[in-house]
Amino acid sequence: MNEILKASGLSKGGFYHHFESKEALYHEVIDHFVLGSFLTEFGHFSSNPYDLSFRDFIPYYIKSTLEHLIELADSTLKEFRLQLDEVNLYMVLFDMMKHYKGFNIILEKLHDNEIVMFETVINKAKETGELKKELDSHSLASHVHTLMHGISVLSIFDEKMENTDKKVKAHFDNLYQLIKA
Repeated sequence: MNEILKASGLSKGGFYHHFESKEALYHEVIDHFVLGSFLTEFGHFSSNPYDLSFRDFIPYYIKSTLEHLIELADSTLKEFRLQLDEVNLYMVLFDMMKHYKGFNIILEKLHDNEIVMFETVINKAKETGELKKELDSHSLASHVHTLMHGISVLSIFDEKMENTDKKVKAHFDNLYQLIKA
């Protein structure tokens, strides 16, 4: 708490005038910097504004989302004189799930929305003849979602985040060969 007060220049009373507790400050930081940023990025892509094919949309979405996350994390960390490779962002996410009551519900809703977005793009691709019509759109959307997030988590444990989009794209390319019409 003393570090927060020192960095902010607030007195203890001043801090508690703005926030009920340290936890309230933590929620505000997460809501603004993490969730707000992700919702803005997701909101931009949710309607596929570029009218991309399934084959082009998924890698573009993944690359853009990861680049945005890396950029946000890097700029935020620089304020604290930290480097991106000194912080494991997924460990931060796990801490958020541990210390932010209800964060798991928020995260589940975000994941559900992402699956719906993928399903919409898949249905369009089936209509245009890009993908096999007999595919279960919801199941495929769930697989793409799991592939994207699973490889992202594993990549962060194995190597730097900057290589994650290439790894996800390589696996997506393999999947695409199986499902294209």
